[in-house]
Amino acid sequence: MPHAFRLVIANSGIPSPTRATVGDVRQAWLSAPVRYEQLFSQIGRLVHQARGALLAGDWPDLGQLLTQNHALLGQLGVSSPQLDRLTAAALAAGAWGAKLSGGGRGGNVIALVAAATSAAVADALHQAGAVSTIITDVPVTEE
Repeated sequence: MPHAFRLVIANSGIPSPTRATVGDVRQAWLSAPVRYEQLFSQIGRLVHQARGALLAGDWPDLGQLLTQNHALLGQLGVSSPQLDRLTAAALAAGAWGAKLSGGGRGGNVIALVAAATSAAVADALHQAGAVSTIITDVPVTEE
């Protein structure tokens, strides 16, 4: 990582049923392969764009990509009302972007934040129902 950045990680308090979620996505893909292949392709494009934003240190752009990814994961059936609520709370409190992390339907939300907004975002996430939050800095790493 050529640029350090900060995340607020919020625990929804809901266990993340990865096996069940993946199985449900697989069944949905089998039922509507064209629709799901399009979603997978869109997510893949976002990943490539996000890599570029990470390397450039373009946090507003990366944040938008994270939020777009969250919306696509919702279309896949991987999000939940609580994860959507946490994501919206992070954005409303000033995060550049936010998305679910992990297996979906529970687990965590990650929010990309500026140092100046990290405490407000963490507070908003608690108010929206997060059972805990962690503010963490991802340092510069050398190859």
